[in-house]
Amino acid sequence: MSKRTKLFLGGGVFAVALFLAIVTFQPGIFAFFAAQTDSILHAGTWEDDTKNWNRAFNQDQPPQVRVIHSKYWRSNHFTDEHIYYFEVEATPEWRDTFLKKLGFIEVSPANARSFRTDIHSDETPDWFAPDPVEIYDVWDKPGYLGSAWMNKTNRHFFFFEIQL
Repeated sequence: MSKRTKLFLGGGVFAVALFLAIVTFQPGIFAFFAAQTDSILHAGTWEDDTKNWNRAFNQDQPPQVRVIHSKYWRSNHFTDEHIYYFEVEATPEWRDTFLKKLGFIEVSPANARSFRTDIHSDETPDWFAPDPVEIYDVWDKPGYLGSAWMNKTNRHFFFFEIQL
């Protein structure tokens, strides 16, 4: 066996021993690296993907909802960092339950923040709440990075959330 091979094998044995020592004496480190690996594998941006509902809510899309457009972004950081946008047609019962579950309150369109001028980012899809604020019924929640908008004309329901 050459000197180079012995050094390579010796270095490999040392690396394995070091890894085992770290895992033994720092048991949380394994969970940290597992979470980091999961985040890297599930990071990305998906537009109008049929899996976006499941990505956003961890459940199948309800039959009362038809997704027209969606965009979902997830960071590769080990904490839960995501942004989603949806445009849907939904039953009034589903919409009301959704708004109540998230604790949204209806706000006057005249007092609502204009989505395009106040909270729009470069990542916001062009299809998201594109009309003037007066066209929408608007729901908001203080301290929450998200809101819901219903077009009064076609009844399309828009909502987004930012978790960073």
